[in-house]
Amino acid sequence: MTRCVLPLTVFPLTSWICLCLLSGCQEAPPPSVPSSSDTAIIRKQPERTQHSDQNRNANPTAATLLTERSLPDGGSAAPAIPEEATRKDQGPFRFSWPRPSISDRQLTQGALQKYSTPHFDLITDIAEDQAAELAPLVEAMLPFWKEYFGPLPPARDGSDFHMTGYVMRDRDAFVRAELLPETLPLLFHGRQIGNQFWMNFQTFDYYRRHLLLHEATHVFMRHLPGCDESAPLWYLEGMAEILATHVVQADGRVTFNVMPQNRSQFSGHERIEMVRREVAADRALSVAEITAFKARDFERAEPYGWCWALCRFLDSHPRYQARFRNAARQLSRRPVAECLSEAFREDQDRLEIDWFAFVGDLDIGCDFERSALTIPEQRANAASTTIDIHSDRGWQPAGMKVEAGRRYSVTASGRFTLADQPRPWISEADGISFRYRDGHPLGQLQACVLNDSGTPAERGRSLLTVLPLGNSRELESSWTGQLYLRLNDAPGERADNRGAVRVKIEAIR
Repeated sequence: MTRCVLPLTVFPLTSWICLCLLSGCQEAPPPSVPSSSDTAIIRKQPERTQHSDQNRNANPTAATLLTERSLPDGGSAAPAIPEEATRKDQGPFRFSWPRPSISDRQLTQGALQKYSTPHFDLITDIAEDQAAELAPLVEAMLPFWKEYFGPLPPARDGSDFHMTGYVMRDRDAFVRAELLPETLPLLFHGRQIGNQFWMNFQTFDYYRRHLLLHEATHVFMRHLPGCDESAPLWYLEGMAEILATHVVQADGRVTFNVMPQNRSQFSGHERIEMVRREVAADRALSVAEITAFKARDFERAEPYGWCWALCRFLDSHPRYQARFRNAARQLSRRPVAECLSEAFREDQDRLEIDWFAFVGDLDIGCDFERSALTIPEQRANAASTTIDIHSDRGWQPAGMKVEAGRRYSVTASGRFTLADQPRPWISEADGISFRYRDGHPLGQLQACVLNDSGTPAERGRSLLTVLPLGNSRELESSWTGQLYLRLNDAPGERADNRGAVRVKIEAIR
């Protein structure tokens, strides 16, 4: 598997262990059988089922991506901003909250232990070996947050940055210790308020760490002046999700903000699987739909998957990454929605198209450089063209517009290599018969047509209609647009592919 092309930051974990203790998922379904028809036909897409939540913009555009703020409403996990931090005369100060005072009596009353590092207190009733692993993670992530967002401004009251987290196996123990309000809801196992967070114990080792880092990221971001109560929830949740996605190396160092490379290391995460299921069920969301999420949407698991995917896309795509990260570094002085709106204003139409190209191809180990879509300038309709389609790339423009209702002959010749181990996998455009992806043979020549008309989201959604072609087939589309071709492979496994096929496309009179 090819590692995602991302600049990642690695921080040591084992050096914090000595600070800790103070007293006080599934196999793929069998492939479907390819159609025996000689003609691949793109039909008009059926009307999509409307989502049950009524609080989204009924006809949003990409312009709402980073301009519309999703104000938290009933059930929101957003903390109240301290009154002193909202004064109009404040300078570049971070938000700050009083550090909770936790007595030995409370710890004893709940049979709890306290684990501390310089900037983090962990209060928990879980086993000592599990707690000793968790406590240093927040401290190890602090330099990464400061690198990603920039250094925290000082607090007006001069206090140091510090957070407190509660990891609970027995919730009642924390109620008895007066460290948890009985009515505090934990949306999907966690809740952050100010400089504190609470989370339920998680069975999977990876997801236990991930949830801790997710909630801790909320705490850090909520100290930034640009992440006040008006900050869009999709951004707050999506950033907590992508930055908390991590790998613990064999030497104890931790790499944050990673694209999952294999499922076994990320047990319990399942964000990729969530999005893939929704796409397969024709429930793919546009950028505008995701950025319109309100607090009550997060009573379901799927919005977390969509927010992870959108932030992962913006933080990784070669067209958007630099601007997205630059916006994050301005949050010590400017509102997040303002920063992002300014950064992406010129891409409002293009963004939805690139987004649907990404979610339609999403899988473990996504190689963003090789999967990025190229949109050529409009060309005059041609009756025929011949082009090489490379095996190590995703969708590639055929350099030809196809007309709605017209048939085209597509023939491919040549061989290419899909992998070298345990021996070279040599394929033609029909693909190989012993391995499938998304129900089609690996290496199979496929097509999609980027619709020339409609809203940006409607145009982008047209890329989700994929047609199997193989060595020879006729193609017909119900809409006019630019033709794209690829050789079927997982996006994380293209780097070791070699070779191309020559494809000839001719309009049938």
